[in-house]
Amino acid sequence: MAQTGARGIAVGRDGWLFWVGRKNELVDLYTESTATRRLLRRWVRLVEARVRRAKALGATYVHAIVPEKIAIHADTLDRPFPNLTDPPGTRLGRLLAAETQAELIDLYEPLRAARAEGPVYLQTDTHWNHRGYIAAYHALCATLGIAPAAHVVEATGHIERFVFDLGGKLKPSVDEAYFAHDFPRRAQRSEVNALVQLRETGRVAGRGGFFVGSRAVMRNPEAADPRRIVLFGDSYVFDQGPRLTAMLAESFREVHAIWSAEIDWAYVAAVKPDLVVYEIAERFLRRVPTDGFSVDAFAESRVRRELNPNLIDRLRRLLRLR
Repeated sequence: MAQTGARGIAVGRDGWLFWVGRKNELVDLYTESTATRRLLRRWVRLVEARVRRAKALGATYVHAIVPEKIAIHADTLDRPFPNLTDPPGTRLGRLLAAETQAELIDLYEPLRAARAEGPVYLQTDTHWNHRGYIAAYHALCATLGIAPAAHVVEATGHIERFVFDLGGKLKPSVDEAYFAHDFPRRAQRSEVNALVQLRETGRVAGRGGFFVGSRAVMRNPEAADPRRIVLFGDSYVFDQGPRLTAMLAESFREVHAIWSAEIDWAYVAAVKPDLVVYEIAERFLRRVPTDGFSVDAFAESRVRRELNPNLIDRLRRLLRLR
């Protein structure tokens, strides 16, 4: 049966799916134009300011861009697409290297190298598979100056099937077999904010909009590196599963993970980290953050908006019973 309802998805060879945006936003971002050049210049100014601000707080700012799947798996794409050999994240990386003092994590070349051994992204999702996560973890450790934890690299696992994001947008949906890897956890989660607590109650399961603003703290007294990290990023790093937050927490003494494209500088000042590590998926470069953000205030506001209607309904039911 042919799939339908795939607006925003490009279908490649052998069932490979790529997110290009409902209005071809990714095509616009990849196209070399005056608009994209201005956009990248704005990112340079933002990163310059972040480097200075982090340094004033005694921290080093580290910047990483996650390549789009379409750039790494271009060989499976069955349609023309602009600038796949020089994507916007790579162009921004060159500008940042030339004009800022930011520590840069190159994920493009490590992922391309790993791609020579097999797929590094899931076929029906925008995220990495096990090989991709391990390659990214190696790249982060190399830039941050620490050897990867052996028990993370040697992760074991088993094959499972799941309907991932892009496959779930098709009708009928398409699932995928994948290697579910895991490793022994020495790090322990010591703190989460209100938004994470709400998600873990299960009351918003399957609903979007409850991820941005999540915050968790991982501590690991057995870690080889005593440094403290505050990590800002998206779904590539912040997840309960074996993604980059969990991996880095096996290497560093303390990791504060925040799901946000905005940096909460008041939080950074309070934590006093050695490193401020920032990760962003290439497709999200379309919007330049303002860094006017308070993660816990945002999370509490989001939770109140979710809970208040339920409280009102409960009160109304009580009043009817009387």
